[in-house]
Amino acid sequence: MTTSATTPEVTTPEAVSAPVTKSSSRFDGAFERWALVGALGLLVLLCVATLPQFRTASLFTTMLNAQSLVLLLALTATIVLRLGDFDLSVSQTMVATAAIVAVMTKNGYPAYVAIITALALGALVGAINALIVVRVGVDSFVATLGSYTALAGFAYLITDSRIVAGVPDGFVNFSRSQLLGLPMITWYAWVLVVVLWYIYQRTPLGRYTVFIGGNRAAARLAGISVDRIRTSAYIVSGLLAAFIGICFAGYFGAVDPSVGAQYMLQPFAAAFLGATAITVGRFNAWGTVAALYLLTVGITALQLLGAQTWVTNVFYGLALIVSVTAAKLVGKRRAGART
Repeated sequence: MTTSATTPEVTTPEAVSAPVTKSSSRFDGAFERWALVGALGLLVLLCVATLPQFRTASLFTTMLNAQSLVLLLALTATIVLRLGDFDLSVSQTMVATAAIVAVMTKNGYPAYVAIITALALGALVGAINALIVVRVGVDSFVATLGSYTALAGFAYLITDSRIVAGVPDGFVNFSRSQLLGLPMITWYAWVLVVVLWYIYQRTPLGRYTVFIGGNRAAARLAGISVDRIRTSAYIVSGLLAAFIGICFAGYFGAVDPSVGAQYMLQPFAAAFLGATAITVGRFNAWGTVAALYLLTVGITALQLLGAQTWVTNVFYGLALIVSVTAAKLVGKRRAGART
């Protein structure tokens, strides 16, 4: 005998509010995920409405292509950041490997020898970073900042503190040749977006990186090869930075050993700001893309309004502070929601 048909339905305050709370939670989650993308869309609409230059397709193409190097660096930075570490050396690895390519080809070495040497340097930098951080236990921020500084000196050494021009046409074509109206370097960046999105979101390795970044001790207890994955991440980061250096040499056709600092802040600002979007609380590929182009549109608008060149550095510096703070607050909020 059942009593469900005759038992009166009791309506409590909790019962009334539960659907609302669930719906509100769902709305809050969607807002968190897509707020940054919405901000990018609103900023673009505002710029189109107020600045005539934004009404031309050429400006959007220019912004898309001009940020290819930064996008590649930002995506590379996320590989180590997902594991709870830093690799500040990526931008200077790019410059050092670009310098190797420019100097070796200028001195008559075959292109393939220069490429192999550049990639070997990238792998070596990654291995050294991994040895110091993973095996020895030095703080990753300090260790990779040291690598950054050493690589800056190395770039000045091999270029004799001069701009090295005359990069062979093969490298120039590798970066600049057009496909569907876009240079190859832009395609390389978007291929990397898709590859990292797939690894981060669709593979066990992507889940392991999140686990390691959240709690290494728990990850070890779960049987995950924490040290091996962290070491591999540093080596992959170094190899990708070397590949970006090869693209850099071809894209500009010359290498200035002093430009490393110009590419240090933007990738990390985009990576941290991107962690507050799409896959909230995690460094992710599409969030990084949205964050980078939000920053790019903002900088471009300021420049069109007549802002001085120093505004770019101030803007990216403040963006980095805001993005790191936002990522930290999101992490605390999500941690509090789980307890």
